[in-house]
Amino acid sequence: MFNYKLIRLGYRPVFYLMFAGGICTGSIVGLLFFIMDRSSLGFLGGAFITLLAGLTSGLFGLIYTLVFNTLAPTAGGIPLQIISLPDSPKQDQSSLDLPSK
Repeated sequence: MFNYKLIRLGYRPVFYLMFAGGICTGSIVGLLFFIMDRSSLGFLGGAFITLLAGLTSGLFGLIYTLVFNTLAPTAGGIPLQIISLPDSPKQDQSSLDLPSK
């Protein structure tokens, strides 16, 4: 029934995804901080909060990946079933030709 087992994750893609998610979430908090302060210090503080949220989220992603890569081989991994998509119908080549003048 299942044709693959997920037992290892790459660290770099997980860090990038978690960093991007942290940046998006932290930007909301940083924007609110900037709106409430309304100064250049508020802008820089909001940018710092955004960067800090992204780095923290990426660090947590690395920790989660380390724990998963350590425990997944002993637990048997996560079974996945991957099937190919059905082929799309082919277009008739004559419909793609340009009209002649």
